Amino acid sequence: MTEKLPLRSEVPTELTWDLTRLFTSDEAMQRALQATQKRAQALAAMKGQLTSAAKLLQVLQAVKTIDEELEQEYVYAFLRRDSDTTDATATALFGQAAQAATQIETALAFIDPEIIALSDEQVAAWQAAEPGLAEFAFQLAALRKQKDHVLAGEQERLLSRLNRALDGASEVYNTLNDADLDFGQIRDETGQLVQLTHGNRSQFTESTDRTVRKAAALAYQKPYHALRHTFAATFNNFVDSQNALAELRHYPSARAAALGRNQIDEAVYDTLVQTVNAHLALAHRWYALKKRILGLDPFYQYDIPTPLAGGDQLKTTYQEGQAMVLQAMSVLGDEYVAGLKQEFSQRWVDVAENKGKRSGGYQISAYRANPFILLNWTDKLYSTFVLAHESGHAMHSWFSQHHQPSEYANAPIFLAEVASTFNEHLLTDWLLKKYHDDPQVELYVLEQSIDGFIGTIYRQTQFAEFEHQAYQQQQAGETLTADALDALNEQLLKKYYGPAVELAGTLTQSWAYVPHFYMNYYVYQYATSWAISTSLAAQVLAGQPGAKERYLAFLAAGGSDTPAKVLAAAGIDITNGQYLTEALQVFAHRLDQIEALLAQMAAKD
Repeated sequence: MTEKLPLRSEVPTELTWDLTRLFTSDEAMQRALQATQKRAQALAAMKGQLTSAAKLLQVLQAVKTIDEELEQEYVYAFLRRDSDTTDATATALFGQAAQAATQIETALAFIDPEIIALSDEQVAAWQAAEPGLAEFAFQLAALRKQKDHVLAGEQERLLSRLNRALDGASEVYNTLNDADLDFGQIRDETGQLVQLTHGNRSQFTESTDRTVRKAAALAYQKPYHALRHTFAATFNNFVDSQNALAELRHYPSARAAALGRNQIDEAVYDTLVQTVNAHLALAHRWYALKKRILGLDPFYQYDIPTPLAGGDQLKTTYQEGQAMVLQAMSVLGDEYVAGLKQEFSQRWVDVAENKGKRSGGYQISAYRANPFILLNWTDKLYSTFVLAHESGHAMHSWFSQHHQPSEYANAPIFLAEVASTFNEHLLTDWLLKKYHDDPQVELYVLEQSIDGFIGTIYRQTQFAEFEHQAYQQQQAGETLTADALDALNEQLLKKYYGPAVELAGTLTQSWAYVPHFYMNYYVYQYATSWAISTSLAAQVLAGQPGAKERYLAFLAAGGSDTPAKVLAAAGIDITNGQYLTEALQVFAHRLDQIEALLAQMAAKD
């Protein structure tokens, strides 16, 4: 008997997101999109007319309205497409939205250069004369700081026209990864044939049956290896486009461009890599411990996910996961819990995996509606952690939408990942307290926490090193071939895994399967954010005076100031690596806890 994924039409309605909160139908969305395009055309007629404070305010308010409308239309199409990437109608609808977004961006590309061309004295005089401009003060200041990187009006228009083509590699990758890969079938612990998918992979790779997890790991690697040259060419094209854009905008590198847009100093990136490299012994200690406790020699990559507790100690349905998240987050107070209850009761979440559905999990929001979350639920504790993580994103959006105008409601990723990983820390603490008298569950939860540090600080820093070195090689004129990427990946795997772990299978999968490489210097922020949230969560859980209020104010701030200033108000200084060191000290404490628990359990046997 073979287990097959349900079709989208077969998924219960209550487990799908309610897109009528955006539009009642595809036709309604298309009508709204046409109206937004007309509004943008009318605004485009103001090119060259930015001659007064009133005109500047009119333009900024019009852009704000267009952005809100386009976001709602784009998010609807995006979610329709991701619900089932094999649905031709949904794919075509997303294509319409993406094309319209490019056309609107092209039509309005004159605005930023015209604002930047104004003198500081002129902008200051207009702001003094027109009170309505106060709302846009930070937006104007941030834009004008990019003066050296914004091109002349016609150049910006042409560049905007090319955006879809420049993003083509990302679209090709997502289609290939989500719609076209077939991982085949494997036999589970009972000998039953099951279809391996993105969504169910972890339940087999974490099996206590070594035959099953090896088969799952190698089967998952197989299509990536078979298409390694295609994946390499796609990645090379994406990196090339980002390096070219950086050069066109007069940045020394794509990294400088990516971090500069959010006013993040490149030293933050380098400090992360240096600090984590200085603490690699902690990760190596963990792998050596697992090797010893599991009694496996050699100890392969596919053995790492094996739970020391001997299998899943906590199976959680979606309803149980919701209850756990609500209880764990209650420390943040009534307003936060009220937001979560809306999320769960009003179908902001798309829960179940179905054929063609986008893999993984994410949150995306529309200012005029609400946040939406994509999950691919399995009844593992891991899925509850994903729900907590994405709900952190959703509540960040929900709080900022209720406290900020739309232009500041979307926090930059550097801040957004703090809110998501913060929730993981609260969930871990709640679980450890709840099951403190159950050694097996406590062991399981401690390992989940340790895996969080490994997967988020160490793994994402490894990815950050891979990404940056790949960009540097491509910028230097090298082509990122599959062999070159495999070689780079091998060096980093050996360094991060250390002497206890033997590599197994293809080297391609562990770089080709990472969709965040198509988001341009995204992955490092997972590591920095995990470290920051470790500190903030510790303050809240310890009941430090004002800690909860500072954290809720952080959520409400959205993107209304630079990440450094928003975090400083919350109590974190990112200008040095102290927050990283403190987080890794917590990781060391978790290792001490699990070693002590294992010793106690061994003494009782």
